[in-house]
Amino acid sequence: MTDAAVQDGFELEEEQDLAPSGDRRLLGRLMRYLRPYRGRVAVALVLIVLMSALGIAGPLLVKMAIDQALAGEGSIQVRTAMLERIAIFYAAVLVLTAAVHYGQIMLLQVTGQRVMYDLRRELYAHLLRQDTALFDRQPVGRLMTRLTSDIEALNELFTSGLVTVVMDVFTLLAIMGVMVWLDWRLALLAFLVIPILFVLALFFRSRVRRAFRQIRVRLARINTFLQEHIAGIAIVQTFGRSRQRLERFDTLNEAHTQAHLSTVNSFAVFFPAVELVSTTAVVLLLWQGGGWVQSGAVSLGTLVAFVQYAQRFYRPISDLSEKFNILQGAMAAGERIFDLLDTQPTIEVTATGAPPTFERGDGSIRFEKVHFAYRPLRDSGGDQAVPVLRGIDFEVKPGQRIAIVGSTGAGKSTIISLLCRFYDLSSGRILVDGRDIREWDPRLLRRQMALVLQDPRLFSGTVRDNLTLWSDRVDPDRLAEAVERIGLDRIIARLPLGLEEPVFEGGSRLSTGERQLVAFARALAHDPPILILDEATASVDTETEARLQQATEELLRGRTSIVIAHRLSTVRNSDRILVLHEGMLVEDGTHDELMAEDTLYRRLVEIQLRGDHPTDPRALRSDQKA
Repeated sequence: MTDAAVQDGFELEEEQDLAPSGDRRLLGRLMRYLRPYRGRVAVALVLIVLMSALGIAGPLLVKMAIDQALAGEGSIQVRTAMLERIAIFYAAVLVLTAAVHYGQIMLLQVTGQRVMYDLRRELYAHLLRQDTALFDRQPVGRLMTRLTSDIEALNELFTSGLVTVVMDVFTLLAIMGVMVWLDWRLALLAFLVIPILFVLALFFRSRVRRAFRQIRVRLARINTFLQEHIAGIAIVQTFGRSRQRLERFDTLNEAHTQAHLSTVNSFAVFFPAVELVSTTAVVLLLWQGGGWVQSGAVSLGTLVAFVQYAQRFYRPISDLSEKFNILQGAMAAGERIFDLLDTQPTIEVTATGAPPTFERGDGSIRFEKVHFAYRPLRDSGGDQAVPVLRGIDFEVKPGQRIAIVGSTGAGKSTIISLLCRFYDLSSGRILVDGRDIREWDPRLLRRQMALVLQDPRLFSGTVRDNLTLWSDRVDPDRLAEAVERIGLDRIIARLPLGLEEPVFEGGSRLSTGERQLVAFARALAHDPPILILDEATASVDTETEARLQQATEELLRGRTSIVIAHRLSTVRNSDRILVLHEGMLVEDGTHDELMAEDTLYRRLVEIQLRGDHPTDPRALRSDQKA
């Protein structure tokens, strides 16, 4: 099995590991989104009933024209006048039908769009409340599919599929009533094929549902692939992997096409079968009804009306079959959307002691015997949690600056993730301002901190938007001070619009160093009591790093700060240095204290001074052996 096939299987298992939900339950859940618009829905239902009533008027008028105006008694002038009146009335019915249809379409389209707005907003708000564990499991492309194409499939259900089903049901009931009223014998002939149509619908139902579920799966996989590879296009091109990645896309694209062709094949058989059955019913009417007309048991106008009613009767059934296509696509999309909405965040507030409004704390931090292990992903092939931190115990006093160092995989960034409560620890306690972080509202806890990462994230908007993150809590004077102290003012001065200069996705028009300066200024502008720098200067040049060091030194005074870094110049001035190794805190002291003895920290520094990669565990082990 190829690597692509293996990935294919994992993604398919991840996507299809959903218990099929009953249509009734899903529809009931979807209908709840119509409640705020029940007034509009009620008016739309009235219009639907009116359209159904207008729809049955045509054949009755044709019957009157044949039996009374054409074949009836009376002079030619009287019958001609009657025919004219029937024609005028028929024209009025058509005009009224068009007007009602227009009003119904506009009303339901607007309502459907509002429902989609509400559902899309709820889904995005739900994602914003989720913790990091969800995004570890779900690729961005898959989540984008939920918010875009899956929502659009439901939009089609509300704006066209559902209303057509309701209108067709009303039309069927109205036609059946009129047919029985006109002649119950001809009505029975027309109804003989209904059980056959019912069996056909049941036969194709399960096949189509499976096919539409596969379409949603494969579309999500294509979106995931495109998101990853468009974002990493430079890597693909640099290493010359365009042809191989195109072949992989061809595989995904072909799978998606085959899923669609499966539905095409099903409906290519289903629609002709429905047409054949309905035509058979019309033939029965003409054959048996024609004999009754000749014997005088049924009038010619009644038979013509019945043929028209039969065609209109089976047309809604055919429409229902076509809308079944939309319904199945919407049900498959609904399963996936509600599965995501039913995913509850694992980070929950376990006590009610969090303050209702933000209060700036003193910035004290304490880790007490903290253990943590990441839960394995569903497709990782294992079920054992991997220990990352083991018995971490330290304290950071208000205003103290500590650095955390260690080889790759030692658990440095995990400490930051636990402190920000992106994950919940396995055991032990983490206290901020003397309170267990599990007793904090996560939003208020994170407002006590500002985080600057190695890869600065900028958003589409302006420079000011990226500094304030659209918050009105950032004081303009404090923002100006942060920009000046970081040295970002010189860069902003070169921009034509200054702080209002547009920033495109990812800040592509700014260099890495300039984006990092924006991230530093953003953190300082929000003025948190705790500042966290996670390899924040690793991607900038020496000159930019020196400017950052000089600009932030004064601002770090009186502010609790945690710095994760490998560069000696970044950590040596810290009040304390914590050294991690294989998830354990093995050393704690100042730079001079740790360099004075044969410590792991000293070996890390010597490796760096020799020019080796300071984060390479192999280099560290080889140095230890020496």
